[in-house]
Amino acid sequence: MDLPKIEQLVDLVARSSIAELDLTQDGTRIRILKRASAAAPPVPAQPSSRDSTQAPAPDRQERPAHEATASATADVVVPAPMHGVFYRSAAPDEPPLVEVGARIEAGQKICIIEAMKTFIDIAAEVPGVVLAVLAENGDEIEAGQALFRIGPAGSS
Repeated sequence: MDLPKIEQLVDLVARSSIAELDLTQDGTRIRILKRASAAAPPVPAQPSSRDSTQAPAPDRQERPAHEATASATADVVVPAPMHGVFYRSAAPDEPPLVEVGARIEAGQKICIIEAMKTFIDIAAEVPGVVLAVLAENGDEIEAGQALFRIGPAGSS
């Protein structure tokens, strides 16, 4: 796992409502914990690998979380409520339910998660503008994984 990817994960955790992210990829384990106190500094990712020389410098990981704090306070990260397969559209031949830049309403269906051959509609909890789609169509996702970033309704 490369340093930009780790920085991106730290940033996503800092902006989301999840308290912990634990990810293992290609023999490298990344665990990111968010402290309860807003005044406390963020906890950097702690890689644990077969080759311990791959540990990135902690100061590079902390910077994105600090920089994101000011703008992230208004953004909402939509986490996956469960493990499953992420789909952006209601059917393979249909367009995505939402696109980046689209204005959405609270309660509007934004994606579908398939779990155990059951399709579950995921709706936005807040109105706003879709700033980012953080998962790819057909990806297997984990509970708590960030799926969308939504800006406040006044964003453009």
